[in-house]
Amino acid sequence: MESEKYKHELKVFLTNGSAILSAYIIKRVTEVILESVFNKPVPDNPEEDEETGWIEAIGWAAFTGALAGALKLIIKRGTKISLEKIM
Repeated sequence: MESEKYKHELKVFLTNGSAILSAYIIKRVTEVILESVFNKPVPDNPEEDEETGWIEAIGWAAFTGALAGALKLIIKRGTKISLEKIM
């Protein structure tokens, strides 16, 4: 009974850990790709940067958030399926 509890906790930890790590990596890769495509830095803080408007910053946040969220969901599901086969 105890070993099943630890296996479950390990699965949850590994699944969530892989999702968090992949979301960070996806965000960084997306930033690099968009910076190279548009030849300008990713909007950071529209209040301090006069060249970046709020619409651009919100659009960037929505795009990266949606992409990272979708891929995180796919990776989390794949990790869970893989761990169920192993454990």
